[in-house]
Amino acid sequence: MLDAAHTTVIANPAARGGWVRKHWSSLAAEIERHLGRVRFARTSRPGDARILARKAIEEGATCLVSFGGDGTHGEVVAGILDQGAGDRVSLGILNAGTGGDFRKLLIDAGTLEGACRTIAKTEPVPVDVGRVEYQGDAGAREDRHFLNIVTAGIGGLVDRYVNESRLRLGGTLDYAIATLRANVRYRPARLRVEVDGATMGEYVVNAVCVCNGRYAGGGMFLAPSARIADGLFEVVVIEAAPLLQALAVGKAIYSGAHLESRLVHHARGRRVVLTPLTSDAAYLDVDGEAPGVAPATVEVLPGAIRLHGPRADVL
Repeated sequence: MLDAAHTTVIANPAARGGWVRKHWSSLAAEIERHLGRVRFARTSRPGDARILARKAIEEGATCLVSFGGDGTHGEVVAGILDQGAGDRVSLGILNAGTGGDFRKLLIDAGTLEGACRTIAKTEPVPVDVGRVEYQGDAGAREDRHFLNIVTAGIGGLVDRYVNESRLRLGGTLDYAIATLRANVRYRPARLRVEVDGATMGEYVVNAVCVCNGRYAGGGMFLAPSARIADGLFEVVVIEAAPLLQALAVGKAIYSGAHLESRLVHHARGRRVVLTPLTSDAAYLDVDGEAPGVAPATVEVLPGAIRLHGPRADVL
């Protein structure tokens, strides 16, 4: 059972366009109603969740609950791993993101009440974490941890449009509008894709998707066979194509049928290296955040953290 006295909820007030901040009093009260008298810590800028996670662990937390989007969850995971605490500090997920794709892999995570109940009543299970090294926007080499998916190509540009928009219509609509905007601007990059030391191919890409989880972009079913506890990524390459063909692939992604297209290539592996072969930018999407561009190296950390409530079919 959850020990409320040693549980810290790390919340991102800016999540979902400021929704968490606007409704904080009622949200915090509901969380306490289901989890007990937990501690709360709120972020004020990007990167804060990682710092707050480290501090909470230093102060004796045995469970960290991330309340925000997939990017916030990744920062909390990074804080747990910074402290070498993956085997003794569990992670709970409360979704407040625009897309909220990782929550689709969790039991009863569609509502705050259901997600709290899952955290309170389930024993944590070891799951994989991804780590990506990439070129930051300032040109320096940077790294991040992630739970769900990294893409290189148009995805990071879509994220930039979603995150800068003040109009929130819901995850799927927000991403659909941003995708249309990005398609006007994006110039497809040519990338060499290597998986576990072998060259998968060289492609002019719409996106290369390195998937721990299955969903991205507010419901796109990018990697239907991905599992979060098998020690492997699903690698899905979507080639760039003329508009009508690209739209057909884009529509098929929501059902998983895109894997049948000749424009889509698929592999599995533990380490993926993405090398640009032209000057066109392959924008990174790291769990809904857009921190930089390729070149990038993505590695899986098997069983690195303990997560409350993953569905049995995704382990």
